[in-house]
Amino acid sequence: MNSATGGLTRRSALAGGLGLAATALLAACSEPDATAAGATGELVLGVNLELTGPGSTLGKLQEQALKVGADEINSVGIPYGEGRLYIRLVFKDNGGTAATAMQQAKDLIEQDKVCAIIGGVTVETARAIIAVAEASKVPFLCLNSGDDMTVPLPNRRFVYQLGANASDVAAIMGREIRKLKLEKVAVLATSDGHGDAGVRALPRAMLASGREIVDTVRLPRSGRAYGGAANRVADAKPDAVVIWAQAPVSAAAVAALRSAGYKGKVFLDAGAGADETLNGPNSRAMEGAYVVHPGVLAGAPTVATTPSGRAQRSFIYRYIQQYGSFTGFAPYGADALTLLATAARRAVSMDPQRLRGRLEGGPIEGITGAYAFQPISHGGLEADALAPFTVRQGAWVRLS
Repeated sequence: MNSATGGLTRRSALAGGLGLAATALLAACSEPDATAAGATGELVLGVNLELTGPGSTLGKLQEQALKVGADEINSVGIPYGEGRLYIRLVFKDNGGTAATAMQQAKDLIEQDKVCAIIGGVTVETARAIIAVAEASKVPFLCLNSGDDMTVPLPNRRFVYQLGANASDVAAIMGREIRKLKLEKVAVLATSDGHGDAGVRALPRAMLASGREIVDTVRLPRSGRAYGGAANRVADAKPDAVVIWAQAPVSAAAVAALRSAGYKGKVFLDAGAGADETLNGPNSRAMEGAYVVHPGVLAGAPTVATTPSGRAQRSFIYRYIQQYGSFTGFAPYGADALTLLATAARRAVSMDPQRLRGRLEGGPIEGITGAYAFQPISHGGLEADALAPFTVRQGAWVRLS
């Protein structure tokens, strides 16, 4: 999947991009004209996340990002006409199960009357939500990096992907591997939709960088018994291994690879950027590993001279105050709030179909990076938000 470009080439070219705390003109789904008369209204958004079960490591981080983002906006309210609006989030735990995610999406739309749905950190739950969102014509902002979330576009008119495109992540990996003059590459990927995206994106990226993929091995679905797959990769004697998996599997796969005797370079996709990767039981094996991730992984900017920089710093400080530290998965959930706020301002309505159209009204700057949805492209995060990192003494260190 290619990232949307259109009139946007670099984040510095964004004009009028809104940070998380920027003013947004919203209207409530059930009472779109309430605030025009000076009343207080609500923007009701459904959140369908993996808070338990598969994907919960990242789902819980997105829950936190959403709560911080909503608090940031609701601390002052949203000016609209003579009144103000406040965000109300309705959370559902899908348990990492597609069938549950589908039913909860129906409940959010039919019972809770939400204007849009945010969620799906795994490809499997997101696919289930997509079926409901499309049938109901309600925008769905999905938080994963699956490469089939927004295609084919005629069947994904209400779906917008926030996670980084697999092709963009793979391209940066290829460039870093070439810089290090590593020739032979092996791929170790999960046997799910997330792993599928990496397996499809990496061959083209490695070919463009003049590298050779000597083997591609899929990790077993059950448990953390990754020794067999790791041994096969180590036996191929690659110069570099790309592990394409979401946390906590990422670090477990690195540990298995080291236990198999592999001492070469290891690269991970953005799904590894969670607290547990550096603080969990396999953290020691992560030393020296590389990850391609949105630059926000480095934390708050030292100097914030732009509106987006100040919004990012404000968000991270609030996150630290509430949860103690900021080392987790990129705050795509908070960006979803900014995107929907901007769409509602543009539409001066919270009708879901009008919201859908206004999500494509021009580039929008979020905490994680920039988004430039267009009628011909609904995903994902702009490529220039991504950067290579390495692990040094138990911390993420940005390389460029």
